Amino acid sequence: MATSAVIAIDFGATNLRAALVTVDGAVLHRVSAPTAANGGVQAVIHRIVSLSQQVIEATGAGPDIPIGVVAPGPIDPEEGILYFGPNLPGWRNVPLRAILAERLGRRIVIGNDGNGAALGEAMFGAARGCRHLIHLMLGTGLGSGILAHGQLIEGHRGLGAEVGHVPVDPHGPRCHCGGVGCLEAYVSGWALARDGAALAHSGRSEAIRRAAAGRPVTAEMVTEAARAGDQAARSVFESAGRALAVGLAGLVNVFNPELIVIGGGVAKAGDLLLDPLRRWLPCYAISYIADAVRILPSALGEDAGLYGAAARAFLVVDGSSSSPVRLG
Repeated sequence: MATSAVIAIDFGATNLRAALVTVDGAVLHRVSAPTAANGGVQAVIHRIVSLSQQVIEATGAGPDIPIGVVAPGPIDPEEGILYFGPNLPGWRNVPLRAILAERLGRRIVIGNDGNGAALGEAMFGAARGCRHLIHLMLGTGLGSGILAHGQLIEGHRGLGAEVGHVPVDPHGPRCHCGGVGCLEAYVSGWALARDGAALAHSGRSEAIRRAAAGRPVTAEMVTEAARAGDQAARSVFESAGRALAVGLAGLVNVFNPELIVIGGGVAKAGDLLLDPLRRWLPCYAISYIADAVRILPSALGEDAGLYGAAARAFLVVDGSSSSPVRLG
């Protein structure tokens, strides 16, 4: 029997969100809490369980209602193991699905947040009806998902489509994954904060320095300074947009997508980031392929993770297996 609603859990590096999501896209009784990942694995799992129970109690969701979870980092969706959280200290080889199933007594469907958000945009958001899609979530890190012919491209063990860790410069900065010159090291929230802090400390951006006022620089501070016309801050987005174009160009040439959707907190910068991306992409991708690609902001905003968790749960529970995941 088709599932009419699922409990969706968006496990982000910064925040946890949970809600009951219906098959027609209604998000009901949402709750949230800081991830507080520095507190350790068990503390985060306790918060995920607590949020889930709050939604269950508030909505009366019966035991047949499954739970969909998306989380950052490489996850084996078949085994339910989170192998590594680049922005989650201590998260290595955590059997998250088994732990949550035991504590909550429900079917758990789990997957990478970027892959889930791609499904969410295709089912509920800016990519409805699109079967060839590249989706990026620019948040604390960089999540991503790719659809080809309506099928989620996850690769062997479900660990693929890690666009954030495509190298764009062999001499670039060290990434949180341990690699060098990854795309995430240029366009994620932590990367923008790093570059903004360097500008503030060097005296090249008085606007960022004033906004920080002795506090750690954030990506939001860099964005506001750029919007206010600070040229040094704007140069951060110019560099990020160009790096994004380099990283996406190879994928555009390989997958020939009809649409690129960009969401996440960093995407709130809007044209500060998208203008240089649109300008540079044709310089690196094959022109007759790049010219046909539309680039749009996410329609789901901060709910992309919730919709992504829900979309994966609907497709898996109502399908015959968890892999491959395919739109109807």
